[in-house]
Amino acid sequence: MKVAFYGAGSVSRSAAEVLSRRDGYEVVGVFGRDGREAALTSGADVVVIATTSFLEQVAPDIRLALEHGSNVLTTAEEAAFPWRAHGELATDLDALAREHGVSILGGGVNPGYAFDALVLTATGPCWDVASIEVERVVNLSGFSETILARLGIGYELDEFERLVARGDITGHIGFPQSMNVVAGGLGVSIERIDRVMTPVLGDRLYERPHGSTPPGLTAGFRQHYTAVVAGKPWFTALFTGHLDPADLGLAPRDSITVGSSTPVHMEIVPGLNPQLASVALVANSLRRLVAARAGWVSVAELPPATPASAPTAG
Repeated sequence: MKVAFYGAGSVSRSAAEVLSRRDGYEVVGVFGRDGREAALTSGADVVVIATTSFLEQVAPDIRLALEHGSNVLTTAEEAAFPWRAHGELATDLDALAREHGVSILGGGVNPGYAFDALVLTATGPCWDVASIEVERVVNLSGFSETILARLGIGYELDEFERLVARGDITGHIGFPQSMNVVAGGLGVSIERIDRVMTPVLGDRLYERPHGSTPPGLTAGFRQHYTAVVAGKPWFTALFTGHLDPADLGLAPRDSITVGSSTPVHMEIVPGLNPQLASVALVANSLRRLVAARAGWVSVAELPPATPASAPTAG
């Protein structure tokens, strides 16, 4: 399988390295912005686009890759369920993919796994699904300065609130998309999704691999999303991101609770590493993407991501 990577960040570089250790893959390059044409017109079996979180920004890149006959895997969070925020654009790209007989998939850890694919798996032993609660605690210290600024780290309180209201601080993107993936997989219609985002100020200096955050500035945040079905909360998602979750008395973890006649509760401790798990999910999704139906697909339609062709432990 021939794979081209567009976006020369850590996810692309590390996923390319993973594939280099596996049989059956040819990586034609990890291309930066100046290599856009080479990546997107390469005619690779799959073009991985890892450049931005926002669908409108990545849509021209997806279009160009589709027109040259490539399946597209993008880490853009809004692409996990594009009809949520960009219905017309999603429909247009879906039609283009069908025309060329290729597929599009948006996914990573969240969305793509922790708040959707894994949740759907957790509902398997349930007779019914009355409610879903998912919580994720993440150590943010390994992220780049650019990502931390967009997430909401390193601001005074008034500036944080102003930039959240303006949309420049987003926190983690993708919760509505994950919720719609799960709802679609379970045949449920979401009426609305409510959101609350609150900052967490640090009271000490945080030294990080890519810089530092002085005391008195935001060192973390909490996001609480609630999907309402039939007038009642149905899916609640709580995300806590912090430069050192231990300061909040927390450790990185992922938990899922399904309210049911046959309830399920599961935890991953320590939680999924956001960088390493994202790399694995990109590398492990290529074969299932190529095998998928033509058009825009979600993780709810696909078999689990697995490290096919990975070396076995000896």
